[in-house]
Amino acid sequence: MIKTLFVAVWTAAVLAGASYGASYVMKMQAAKPAEKAQAAAFETRKSRELNVPIIRDGGVKGYVVVQLNYVVDLAIAKTLPTPPEPFVIDETFQYIYGDDKIDFRHLDRVDIGAMTEALIQRVNTRMRANVITDMGVAEFYFLVNSDGSKAKP
Repeated sequence: MIKTLFVAVWTAAVLAGASYGASYVMKMQAAKPAEKAQAAAFETRKSRELNVPIIRDGGVKGYVVVQLNYVVDLAIAKTLPTPPEPFVIDETFQYIYGDDKIDFRHLDRVDIGAMTEALIQRVNTRMRANVITDMGVAEFYFLVNSDGSKAKP
């Protein structure tokens, strides 16, 4: 009789401990996604490689090849109807193609910081939100056109 009573008390204690342990583990797991969501509020993305033709004196002098890394605020990006990459690509193309002051034979003299700041501002203005928080340059070089082709009108 005492053995049966002892087994019943032992079973009740194990059941209570397991129930408490399971609820504790469930609460800890429920708290982790909130921490992960705060840590993953930003995401670094890489744009595709972009080739910008440089046309001077009626001919294609070469191509600027550029690839950017940019940081996206995910909370803002979720509210936007389109992703920011097409705007990053378009603004980069317009910036490089339209700037006649850049000496493409000496890209080491280009102010990358000013370029990325201008691109961030232009993309955020077009998207009407501060979705891009930072930008870096992964690739930036000039390929000389060796065939001497002329730009077609």
